[in-house]
Amino acid sequence: MKFDRTFTVEIDHEGIRLPDDAPGSAIGKITIGDFYENFYMHPQPWEIKDYVKQWKLAWKHLENHDTSVFVANVQPNPLVELYILYKIEDTIYIQNSLITGKSYKKMIGKNPYTPETSFLYISERDNSTTKFGKFILKTSEWEVKIIS
Repeated sequence: MKFDRTFTVEIDHEGIRLPDDAPGSAIGKITIGDFYENFYMHPQPWEIKDYVKQWKLAWKHLENHDTSVFVANVQPNPLVELYILYKIEDTIYIQNSLITGKSYKKMIGKNPYTPETSFLYISERDNSTTKFGKFILKTSEWEVKIIS
């Protein structure tokens, strides 16, 4: 699948440096066109190789499904940070999502959360708007066009 601009998820070897007291952790980077965002990758319960494996599975999943997900951070407290992808016709919409606390217990519970099972917990696309004074705010998302 090709896109109208750069669209990558990777470990950021050049950017933000981790403190010395963060052994086994890493900084990830999602790039969409000229925009990028860094995220912290906790080393437990997943290892860094699990994140990289999940991203590879996510690209493959997107080829045959209308949704996919890049897992950015998994922590044992429990907390999962995600970039959820929704493919609608020739456009991919990317939204941030956080699963924690009661949401985690309701959605995932005691089931194992692994690179292979991460696709089972993709929520519906949030297409809502919120009125904030005289402004109407739409849920934040990025768009990438599929060109082949």
